[in-house]
Amino acid sequence: MKSKILFLASVLFVVAVAAGLRWRAVELLPIDYDEDDYLGAAIHYANAIRAGDVEEIIDYEFNFEHPPLIKLAYGLAILPYPELPPMAEKSASAPIAESLPEPHFHIARTQSALFSTLQVLVLALLNPLSGLFLAINTWQIKYTSQIMLEALPSLTSLLAVYFYAKSNRKWNYWLLLSSISFGLTVAAKYPYAIVGIAILMDWWMFVKAKVEPGRPRLNTIWLKHILLWGMLAVLAFIIANPRLWADPVSRLIQTLQFHWGYAHSEHVQQVGYPPWQPLAWLFRSVPWHPGIFLVSIDFFITILAFLGFRRTWEKQRVFALWLLIAIVFLLLWSTKWPQYILILTAPLSLSAVEGFQGWIWEPIRGLLTRPIRINKPEWSKRTFSGLRAALPWLLPGAIVLGLIAAYPMLFQTAMALTDFSATAIKDGLNGGVWREAWLGLTGQVEPVIANIFNPSLSRQVHYAGPSLLVQLISGAAAELLVFSCMWTGLAVLAQTTLGLAAALILGRVGVRFKGWWQAIYILPWAIPEFVGALIWAQVFDPRFGWFSQGRTWTETADYPGAVNFVTGWQDNPSYALVVLLITATWYGFPFMMLAATAGLKMIPVEVYDAAAIDGAGAWSTFQLVTWPMLMPLLVPAIIIRSIFSFNQFYIFYVLNPPYPVATLSITSFFFFDQLGQYGVSAAINLFTVLALVVLIWWFNRWSKAAEGVTYA
Repeated sequence: MKSKILFLASVLFVVAVAAGLRWRAVELLPIDYDEDDYLGAAIHYANAIRAGDVEEIIDYEFNFEHPPLIKLAYGLAILPYPELPPMAEKSASAPIAESLPEPHFHIARTQSALFSTLQVLVLALLNPLSGLFLAINTWQIKYTSQIMLEALPSLTSLLAVYFYAKSNRKWNYWLLLSSISFGLTVAAKYPYAIVGIAILMDWWMFVKAKVEPGRPRLNTIWLKHILLWGMLAVLAFIIANPRLWADPVSRLIQTLQFHWGYAHSEHVQQVGYPPWQPLAWLFRSVPWHPGIFLVSIDFFITILAFLGFRRTWEKQRVFALWLLIAIVFLLLWSTKWPQYILILTAPLSLSAVEGFQGWIWEPIRGLLTRPIRINKPEWSKRTFSGLRAALPWLLPGAIVLGLIAAYPMLFQTAMALTDFSATAIKDGLNGGVWREAWLGLTGQVEPVIANIFNPSLSRQVHYAGPSLLVQLISGAAAELLVFSCMWTGLAVLAQTTLGLAAALILGRVGVRFKGWWQAIYILPWAIPEFVGALIWAQVFDPRFGWFSQGRTWTETADYPGAVNFVTGWQDNPSYALVVLLITATWYGFPFMMLAATAGLKMIPVEVYDAAAIDGAGAWSTFQLVTWPMLMPLLVPAIIIRSIFSFNQFYIFYVLNPPYPVATLSITSFFFFDQLGQYGVSAAINLFTVLALVVLIWWFNRWSKAAEGVTYA
């Protein structure tokens, strides 16, 4: 009984937090893009409903990129208020409206916030902490507290999954509610239809695991249930979409073609967001409205969500599928507006709970409940004499290590606590950095306001506290962190794949001149990285490089993509990433080849003989024998290449790709060398070290590298 009361109290608290934060946003957020369009559509629908003009509701064509359901809902919300004349219909590229009619504007926003609060309630019923994460998500607050299209499909998509999970995949009223909710989701905004893919995939995986082979009748029953669910969803979609009532097929094709065309229009392309931009939105809070959002921890919620993905898959697979499919969709879809990430904020919040429990709460609880055992070390005279004998030999090395490693790190930390810039270089090099850091840490001076994008012009160094580092952790470096992590993963994957392939080929019996081939493959590693980067810069030079001189590409219209790649990679983030990966793979694969070659030689021959006796083919042998036994030996090499890739500098410096194709290291150099913001550069360096430590720690735990090799 007490647990139920505590659960209900937690749910009510979460709902109260969500309602309060959204009410605050409704009152304080300025007018945003598209709010005038959707309010204008709502006014049009309200006027048509008053006049009883059903044909006008069906045939209204403005903004048919999206279905009319949410705009109809806004129209019903403002229906009791005074009638307004139709608003001017503007293009998608029109500037933000300066004002919108009241109280209609406020009522429509309130309705959107109400839908969002109901979504938090539903998620809190699954897990109160996940509801709290969703309640404080700044992107969720912003785009569901404005007159946008996100609030209703966010709610109905969660209801579709919630009811589906409650049904236990058996046909009952929960499954009926799930199908209706999914139909309403698609009738509100098309991209949210990906939740249906997650449901169907989970359903198929469940059926595949439960139904025994050779029993077609049970397969037919499951298939009928799925088809019935889909047919009811389609029916709900058509009923909730009046525009389809006149001519369902042609109008559906028309709106889908318009939606696709807008996503690939010049208006969208001119923004220039890279394909991975949705991940950057996820790893930062809303940056445009300081002071409106009381809590901004979206970065940490996303980190926890990725850490908890495996546990989410094991416990609630449909939500894990929803999250995974949504991320893939957002990466592939051309429109990168930040409101699109609301497609996945619900499963993201639920996965963040699993990450919090698995990586924070359970380890802390284990430490608190573990019995404390105090083992006093047994010191002996022999121990002290050995230490005294070794001290003269250890002390010089410790001093040198402190000078070349510890002191620079301490000085970087002190710089990161100040607003040290080029205008104050005289004061900083004459002890100003140490002075201000000491005065600030001892509470003798108050910190000044420091901003990454507004450098100080003072001739004196001032204590700024940890504000620069806090800004980076809060999301100011989200684009750079996302790219650095993505770059590290792709570069190391390409280097490992090519290096392992080369090692496997050279390790085959009968390959002639193995030593010569290995020497040739090692050559890229022997060349300094800066020189290698210069070579590839000449190869990919848009005007005089080898690629640009290829007449097959540049003098024919049959290969427009190739021509664009050759001539425009310095302006296109996607093309630039490909060029950088080619360069980094060429430079890094020899190291992985050597590591794989050494590992292959340590695998006992007997295991291959046993696999051959069992009838294993080439792929089965690699998958079940070679790779599992090679992986522990490759992990240290992968870690080393990950560190180098995460801190990659010369390749980016020489090739000079467009922003945001940049690592944290090259960005730190840019702030130091080009902008003279030494404090910001130091803060980025500390942030880089922190991020790298966390990534290596996670990789060690994921790969279980500390367990070592048991067969060698």
